[in-house]
Amino acid sequence: MAQELVLCLHGIGTPHNGIVAEESFYWTSRRAFTTLLETIVATRPTAKIPTVITFDDGNVSDATIALPELVDYGLRAIFFVCAGRIGTPHYLDRAALADLLAADMEIGTHGMDHQDWRRLGSAALDSEFGEARRRIEDGCARPVTKAAIPFGSYDRRVLERLRREQFECVYTSDRGLAQFGAWLKPRNTIDSTWQKTDMERFLSTKPSLRGRLRSKAATLYKSLR
Repeated sequence: MAQELVLCLHGIGTPHNGIVAEESFYWTSRRAFTTLLETIVATRPTAKIPTVITFDDGNVSDATIALPELVDYGLRAIFFVCAGRIGTPHYLDRAALADLLAADMEIGTHGMDHQDWRRLGSAALDSEFGEARRRIEDGCARPVTKAAIPFGSYDRRVLERLRREQFECVYTSDRGLAQFGAWLKPRNTIDSTWQKTDMERFLSTKPSLRGRLRSKAATLYKSLR
């Protein structure tokens, strides 16, 4: 089966004052982000696998920084939004969501309030899945078919609920390559330590057997626990 490399980014630029210290580690500079895009475009002719770009959390930098750069490089991305943050300071509002969609980007759900889904009861999951999805769909005026799991934290119960919601695709943070067309897809997080050589290695080198097994083992463990 064909494979793809799915990247996960968060904020671009300087973290706003709503970001706690441990989350700022997952923000990247604008220069690092443009270097990432340059590398994706430059290696596309020889890359062994295609690259999918995703963003989590719905930070306003998705629209003010990431979107113009993506358009300039002719690239698309999926933006996973926390429904409860839409329209609040430092996060995307309806106008920004419309700008993303007008540029042929895709919007998915990251839940309601960026919580660990494994720790929530049934009623709270109803809000994180169903209510959040409906709120994002209302803001976008189109169906939301994809979800990204906050903190990469999931188990069998969470996956069963996501399947019940009939999401077309669900993204984790398990690292490794994703199978094209799979329902559950691992992603590779780009953080403040990212280097250009990391991307070149991803795109030009066949993953080791050990790396592939580690990724599959992590997904299997979380899916069955």
